[in-house]
Parts: sequence; C-alpha cells; structure tokens
Amino acid sequence: MTPSRRDILKLSCCALAATSIRGETPARASTNYKCLFNHELLIIVGKKDNNPAYIGSYIDKLRDTDVDAVMCCPTMWRTNLYPSEIDPQWKKYTPEQRSPKFPAFDRIMGYIHGGGDPVKETLEACRRNGKDFFISYRMNDHHYVGDLTWPTHNAFWREHPEYWLGDSDAAAAKTGDKVDDNVRLFNYMLPGVQDYYFSILRELCTNYDVDGVELDFQRYPKFFRNADLEAGRGVMTAFVRRIKTMMEDIGRERGKSLKLCIRIPQRLASCEAAGLDIQEWDKQRLVEMINISSFYVHTIELGVEEFRAATSYGKLFGEMNYLTYQTSGSPKGSGRRYTTFETYRASALNLFHRGVDGLSLFNYDYVPAEKRLAMAKGLKGITDVDFLREVSKNYVISPGFGTFPAKNECIAELVIPDDTTKVRFDRAVLRIETRLDCTGLQIGAWLNGEALEPLTHEGTELFAPVEQNPGYPAPQVLKFYTVPLGRIVAGKNTVKINNLDRKKGTCELRSMELAIYR
Repeated sequence: MTPSRRDILKLSCCALAATSIRGETPARASTNYKCLFNHELLIIVGKKDNNPAYIGSYIDKLRDTDVDAVMCCPTMWRTNLYPSEIDPQWKKYTPEQRSPKFPAFDRIMGYIHGGGDPVKETLEACRRNGKDFFISYRMNDHHYVGDLTWPTHNAFWREHPEYWLGDSDAAAAKTGDKVDDNVRLFNYMLPGVQDYYFSILRELCTNYDVDGVELDFQRYPKFFRNADLEAGRGVMTAFVRRIKTMMEDIGRERGKSLKLCIRIPQRLASCEAAGLDIQEWDKQRLVEMINISSFYVHTIELGVEEFRAATSYGKLFGEMNYLTYQTSGSPKGSGRRYTTFETYRASALNLFHRGVDGLSLFNYDYVPAEKRLAMAKGLKGITDVDFLREVSKNYVISPGFGTFPAKNECIAELVIPDDTTKVRFDRAVLRIETRLDCTGLQIGAWLNGEALEPLTHEGTELFAPVEQNPGYPAPQVLKFYTVPLGRIVAGKNTVKINNLDRKKGTCELRSMELAIYR
C-alpha cells in the first residue's frame, strides 16, 4: 500500500501557513536565467541497457549552448523515475514482470531497482556541463487516464479513486477553457492530494541539490471541479505558498536561494479558468520565474504583454515548442511539422522584443533520434539578440491560438523586430495555408495595407524541414507571395488575408508563415 495521509504529513514536516515574501520596491526577481531546457526523463526509458553515460548524454550535448538551466521532469507520466520512498513503485519490480502495453516501464523499473537513479545521473551531468538543475514536476498528468490498466499509473493514483475528479474512461478534453469534471485527474480541493504532491516535491528537494523547482501546471491544467473554481484559487495559492516556504527552509540550510518557477497556460484567462491566480502569486512574491507555455504546439501568440502588465516580480519566459503542427490520427511521429532553426530564431527575437526576460524550450529533443545532436547546435546564440537580427528567420502563426483557423478572411498581427533598413536581407516570402485545395481560388494578401504579388515558389517549405513526413502540406493547399522588404515595419505588422472567390467556394485559412532570407 502507499503511505497514508498521516504518513505523508509526517514525512513532509509541512507547514500550511507561511508569511508572504514582500519587498519594498517593485523590482523583478533576482534571477538571470536566459534559456530553460525542459528535459523529460521519459525520453531515456526505452533503452534496454540503460546506464549513467547514456542518461547524461542528453545533457552533455548542451554544454556549448545558451541553455543555462535544465528543467528535469523526473517522471514517466505518473511514475516517478528515482528511488522514492513516497512512491516506492520501483521496489515492486521483478524480472518476471511484463507490461505489453508499454515494455519500457519494466526496463526502467528494473534499472532503478538495480541501483540506477536517473535524477541523480541527470544532476551530475548538469554539474559537469555548467548547467543549473531544476525539478520540473507535472502537477496533474493526464496521459492515459482513460485506461485503468496503463502500467505507468502509480499506486497512489490507483489506490485512491476517491481523489479523482471523476471516473470515466474519457481522456482529458477541453471545451473552450474548461475541462469536463468527469475525468480521472486529481482533485486539489482534497488535502490528501496536496499532501502527496508536497511530499514528493519535498523529497526531491531534500535528496538532490536542486537549484529550483518548476511547477508544471500545463500537465494538466485541470485541478478543481468547475463549481469549485472560486474556492480553488485560494486553495492553490496556499499550496504554492506552502511549497515556497519548504524551498526557503531547505535553501537556508544549504546557504542558497532555491528559485520557484511555474509553467502556465499562455493566457491569463486560461490560468484563471484553471484556478491559478498568477497575479496573487506575483503580489505575494511566491514565484521568481513565470514560464508562459503553449502546452505542446509552438506559437508566438503567447500573452507576453498581458503577463508583463499583470505582474511586477516574477521574470517572464516565453516557451518555444518542438512542432508547429501535428496531424491528428497519424501514427506516432509521422504527422509532425518539427520547428526549424529559422522558426526558433524568429520566435526568440519576437519574444525578446515583446518583453520576455528569457526563453524556455519544451520537447526540444523529441525530434527523430538521429537529428538530436544536430538540433542542439541551434541553441548556440538563441538568446543573443544581435545574432538573431543577422540571420534568416521564419515567423510562423500556427492554428489553435487565436488567429487561425479562420473562414475566408483574417487579420494577423505579427511582430517582426527586424529593421530591414539596417540589416541587409535578400528577400522575404509569405506563405498561406488552407485546409482544403485552394488551387482554383484567388486569395488576396496585404502587408500593412499594400497588396502582395502572388509568387511561384519551388517546393512547399520556406526552409528545409527537420524531417519530411506526411504532416507537411501539399502544394494544392498553399499560396505564396512576394513581400517587399521595405514594407516590413520593425515592430508590429498587419497581414490581411481574404478569399476573393467566395462565389466559387468557402476557404478555411489554416496557418501563415513569413520568411526573411539573408
């Protein structure tokens, strides 16, 4: 059996109340990180002959990059990947066990049972490569909650169905900003749930020389029943304060300041809909770092400006994800448009211009395995604004974040910090994608009020893809346009798109990309 609530409380030595940390001046937190790299230990579990060198190699390749902090996710969805006493799943391993749904579960449990410790080995790799080490913990992971027999559901989840929000075989699915209550995610209104997560975090901070903790509220942003949201905001604020106090106590003993980071939805309204009171946390100075996240798909449509206006203490980080689009229903990995160097660089310059203090990278290593080492090279210079201004870039507006999809017409606001009067670029091209064949339709495009001329473009991509696969668009759903460099404003630009042949057919606009070439 897993520990009872009384046992958890004893292990935690917790304090429910704590004084808030207030300063006399409205200065932002004293942390100088520029590039956070999320490293999910799930990525290492499939190897049959796991070893510290292999686990550390994921960090070794970051040595000469701009990454200054590794955000280590110590879980395989709901299974903890270290020798935990709070969640002793690893102790139950036997060589005879078989998990046909996910054989990697047996391999990594065997590795930990045999003395391996992926968290310790990742920390050691960070130290030898000069990277700070954070624990990034998923606060309500949603993977496979519709399948009671999935092997990575840990004992605490299995043995406490009374802690679930609901009990259906449905996956966690959004309806607007709200998620259905009848789902097997934990209910944070219950003290036993809070105590469990607090105990795990305290164990990790105690057992490992962490530099900070990231609370990953994007996995999954559902913590309360919809009817409990108002009360839930206060509950979650007290919980975050409790974690912050624990970290301060441990940091004081070690003579260092442990930083608290939060990974949160990309809009304030989405945070509020999940019961996350970001403004109150900032007011109480509970978090030094606010990681504005788009969840899984890359976008520059992050609410940077609204978070900047609503906060005064936490440093802001803009998240960049590893793909710009994923085809639903495709075999794993086959329908992914991987984010290119040119798109990462455009997004980085865009985000810095709009007011972030640093960047965050999520799932960066989930490109095809043979591409990982080469992709690491793209992180050199990713925080150097002067370098970013001098290179080719691709500004991408992906579907699902506000502008796209759109029916027949849309207006896209795009911040392009490049000053084409000071940096010599060769040319610029706009690409518009539609959901269905648009070959027979005339689609007009304007940049800052000037009509753009259609262009015959060789191939479908503006830059070489990381890997070509069926997830990329076919020629018949694309339109290309020449963009006069002199029309690009160093700042906010307005792109208007209009289906001029509506009598022939309706057009769903799916995405837009604007490339500038050196």
